Amino acid sequence: MNVLGVETSTARSSVALLADGEVVAHVAHEDARGHGAFLAPAIRHVLDAVGGRIDAVAVGTGPGLYTGLRVGLATAGAFASARRLPIVGVGGMDALALGSGVTDRVVVTVLDARRGQVFWAVHRPAATTGSALPSLLRAEGPSVGSRAELDADVARLAGTGPLVVVGEVGADTVLRPDAADTARIGSRMLDDAADAATLAVVPEPVYLREADVRIGWDERGGVRGGTA
Repeated sequence: MNVLGVETSTARSSVALLADGEVVAHVAHEDARGHGAFLAPAIRHVLDAVGGRIDAVAVGTGPGLYTGLRVGLATAGAFASARRLPIVGVGGMDALALGSGVTDRVVVTVLDARRGQVFWAVHRPAATTGSALPSLLRAEGPSVGSRAELDADVARLAGTGPLVVVGEVGADTVLRPDAADTARIGSRMLDDAADAATLAVVPEPVYLREADVRIGWDERGGVRGGTA
């Protein structure tokens, strides 16, 4: 099965093509404002690796940058709809955990939420049954809060056993969610899906809070309606 992976929840956008479990094409770009310009040519590039044949789409659902998530989900959703392909949403924290390669301890995944806040989640090792992927289950989160709240949570977890922090903030290993891991998790989700009808619905983004920019018409003296 050929799975297209799309990840745009951080300043680093990426697109990957997974063919029968192997990454055959991958491209990434660092630009917090350039998700839209990057995605279309990136998808075209990875499609060339398999002659344009795609069986499903996996897209990152966040949490992360508001605009990046919207662009990624809209692009992946339009692509899947146009080709009548199944589509699954993959949490960015889960992709981060898989990308860490850690399987024998607690993994805390952390992303910069800006405005002095962070997103984080807690993943614990789990027994694998017939899966080729390292198995970590998200046990807590994703959450959003201050760096002090994150540090307190890490201290709590450190008291229960060995752990590693991966991601963008306070990390032992600096990582960002990647489309290759999104495609890997998406492929497993597709194999496990019991209801095919749900695979035609574009996934919803995970914001955890309101957008950084709000229109606020009343505050700006905008039109309030009424007679023209």
